[in-house]
Amino acid sequence: MSESKEALVEEFRRESILKAALGVIAREGLAGASMQAIAGEAGVAKGTLYLYFRDRDDLLEQTKSHVFDGVLTRIRAVLDEPRPLREALRELVRTKLEFFDQNQEFLRVYMALRHKGDAMEARHRRREAPQYNRYVEILAAWLEAAMARGEVRSVDAGPLALFFVEGVSAILMRRLEQRGPHRSEDLDWLVDTFVDGITTRRSS
Repeated sequence: MSESKEALVEEFRRESILKAALGVIAREGLAGASMQAIAGEAGVAKGTLYLYFRDRDDLLEQTKSHVFDGVLTRIRAVLDEPRPLREALRELVRTKLEFFDQNQEFLRVYMALRHKGDAMEARHRRREAPQYNRYVEILAAWLEAAMARGEVRSVDAGPLALFFVEGVSAILMRRLEQRGPHRSEDLDWLVDTFVDGITTRRSS
C-alpha cells in the first residue's frame, strides 16, 4: 500500500528540518544552532520542531543518523556494482572521502560533542551506532561473496571487514581533526595493502 499524502508531507517536513539543522550546525557551530535558528532555516515555526524531535539533542542525533544513512546508501550502491576487488574498494574509499568532504563541518561539531572523555568509551559509542554496524555487515557479506568466488582467502569475514572499516575511519578522522586538504594517497595505499594481503594467488 502506498503512503498517504499526509504521511508523505510529514516525511518531507521532517527531512527539511534535518537538512536545515545540518546547514545551521555546519555554518554556525553548535552554539549558534538554536531551535529557533533551525526553524528559521527550515521555514517553519519553532514549535513545529517539537512535533518531530524531543529537544535539540534529539534533533542532533537524528541529523547524524540522516547523514550517515545517506553515505550507507551510497556504499551499498558501490558494492552492488560488479567491479574487480581492488577497484571496488578504491571506489568505496572515494565515496567515504567525498562524504567526509561534503559534511566535514557538521562532523567536527558532532564528534566534538559526542566523543568527549575517554577515547575507549568514544570508540565504543561509535561502534554501537546502527549505521556503523550495518556498514561492517554489508562489507563482510561482500567479502564472503568474494571468498566464495575464490578471489579472497577464506577467513572470518566479520573481523576482516572491521579491520578495513577501522583503518579507513582512522585516516579520515585524523584528517577531520587536522582540517587540512584531503588527499587520497594514503587511502590508496591502505586499499592496496589490504587487497594484497587477502587475495588468493589465482586472483592476484
